[in-house]
Amino acid sequence: MSRPKFRDVLLAGSVQQSLFHMRYKLLDAVHYRRRSPDQARVVKEIRGLNAPLVAFTVAFNVPSAIALLSDAMARFLPDTPLVVCDNSDDPDAPAKIRAFCEQAGRIYCRLPRAPLVKRFSSRSHATALNWILRNLVLPSGVRRFATLDHDLIPLAPDDMMARLAGQPCYGYVQRHDRSRAWYLWPGYSLFDLDRIPVSKVNFGTDRMLGLDTGGRMWTTLYRHMDEAAFIPAEVRSGFVPGYEHVRAHLILDKWFHVGQVSYRDGNLNALGVMRARFDVDPDGLLEATRV
Repeated sequence: MSRPKFRDVLLAGSVQQSLFHMRYKLLDAVHYRRRSPDQARVVKEIRGLNAPLVAFTVAFNVPSAIALLSDAMARFLPDTPLVVCDNSDDPDAPAKIRAFCEQAGRIYCRLPRAPLVKRFSSRSHATALNWILRNLVLPSGVRRFATLDHDLIPLAPDDMMARLAGQPCYGYVQRHDRSRAWYLWPGYSLFDLDRIPVSKVNFGTDRMLGLDTGGRMWTTLYRHMDEAAFIPAEVRSGFVPGYEHVRAHLILDKWFHVGQVSYRDGNLNALGVMRARFDVDPDGLLEATRV
């Protein structure tokens, strides 16, 4: 029986995992130091809000998604500020998203490009969120914040501070069947930095455990929590009105997730239907999406 090669041993199991995490940590450290031309202004504006909780969303190429999220939050969560952090790689999208934010009174920040990150990858979202944490959340003094997917739509009034009360974090739990490791999907999650050391917050992936964006916090945070006492988001199926037999979507508490609008033309159509229904009857949208 032949002996294993040194390279195969080096890149196996916990050694491989450590090397991958070290590589990502170094790349993130480079990214943290990249500046946005909007950064100083945005930090000042967020600090001036003096809000108990601030929501952040990572925009990616779809101005209409940002517009619907913003308009729906203005109706149902008027006291929750939304900061739009633009990670678009479509050259035409940033100007449109910035223009909408200026018109709607939303805070806009163009994010710097992360090094060695593939387009449409989980790492792209992860590095954006880690940059936001260290360059916007912490310098502005925010202690409680939400991370929201850009194609998430609130369907009714919601009290995010109440959902976070009594525990360090809140959101939609995702779990890997084999490892049983769990994490909060950063498209709908809340964090209280008065209860969580900043060093434990890392939105990176953990591919060795089969965990997507935000999965790195299984090791640093979630595995040390009492899962039995943790209250997660309520998750159920919902449908785009008039398309009940096409595809099921997720409703997280009172938030509808269209999903993958940056990658699938069909989901852009779904977003358009939701926009039209919101414009006609925003208060009836929650009931209209029920199974």
